[in-house]
Amino acid sequence: MGRAAAGLTEADRAWFAGRAQHWGDERWWQAQIDAAVADSDPVICNLRITLAHQELSLALERLTGPGSGANFHTWAVWGSKTAGRTIRREDLSLSPQAGALLGPLIGAGAALAMIRGKLGPRVGLPTVAAGTTAGLLGATVERLVCRAAAQIFGGNATVLEDIGRQTARFLCALSSPHGDRETDRLEEFLSGLRPGPADSGGQELLRGAYRHYYAASREADRDRRDELMLYANLLAILHEHQRLEPYIDASVPRPVRGFVTRRLLGFTVGAEAMKVSADVPTRGPAPFPDTLATLELPELERLLDGPRGWDRTPDSTVGSAARDWTRLSERMNFIVDLFRTRQTDPNLFAPPFSAAQREQIRSGRVPHGPL
Repeated sequence: MGRAAAGLTEADRAWFAGRAQHWGDERWWQAQIDAAVADSDPVICNLRITLAHQELSLALERLTGPGSGANFHTWAVWGSKTAGRTIRREDLSLSPQAGALLGPLIGAGAALAMIRGKLGPRVGLPTVAAGTTAGLLGATVERLVCRAAAQIFGGNATVLEDIGRQTARFLCALSSPHGDRETDRLEEFLSGLRPGPADSGGQELLRGAYRHYYAASREADRDRRDELMLYANLLAILHEHQRLEPYIDASVPRPVRGFVTRRLLGFTVGAEAMKVSADVPTRGPAPFPDTLATLELPELERLLDGPRGWDRTPDSTVGSAARDWTRLSERMNFIVDLFRTRQTDPNLFAPPFSAAQREQIRSGRVPHGPL
């Protein structure tokens, strides 16, 4: 597991070492993913999904090589953990200031949504009232969070179903000892991905992601390997966010999206807390790791700074802050800098839960205390 094991406890390492013997067995992987998404309790489902991403992250890092840095599932661990806060409705604990500001905005938003036919009167009328009636504000916020929780849980499960299953196939296709047929096995795997764009059910972006993960696993030059990994990660996250568009669009009423982005959307990556409404923070005098300070991979440069590039301010994190997180262009503009600044950070592989919490989650129990 290379540098990924650095953040693991002895208990973690022993546990994953035992499970690693199954990482070349596709039926085993599919059974693990089935179990993660099958529980009727969305809270347990989310926790199990987070653990599944952690295991896929470690297995993929073993394939791409020691020091190859974060992969899609490394990031998905923290995305899933952040989603868990909303799924558990922990977002209800708004500060008094946020609650006071959100009340009128929700009221106005619900009124507009009713006019446009987005909400039924059973939801809309109490919501409008909550804009001016302090006694109903809590119920209104709860409805908003419940709506977001349902959509985010749907997206959380979709990511593991859509990408996790393909990563399992990819790992198993390349798990045999290296030989003359390795590239044949890769092409056979890639042929099983659906052509076309993600928003119409295609997996063309994933095809590019896995092809570049494979190239990174065979690349000796550290700079080029890190660029290949970053490009693969960005293709995979772009596929994910195009797939999640309906869930994200439905999770927040249109009139309050700017407010929600500015005030309520925070997340953690390892032990580091961030807000999407602020520029991606940098560490030290240089914004990016040495291997990614300048980019030479043509396809990566086009993705970031081409005619349809996703980075509004190339080679700088200034301007990466999102104004409306429901817009794909805003999300990707933030994400490309987040991924590039932290691609080589081993802290991304820190366990999302303690060993004791992991065992409770696997047994179908929600651990007590902070998650």
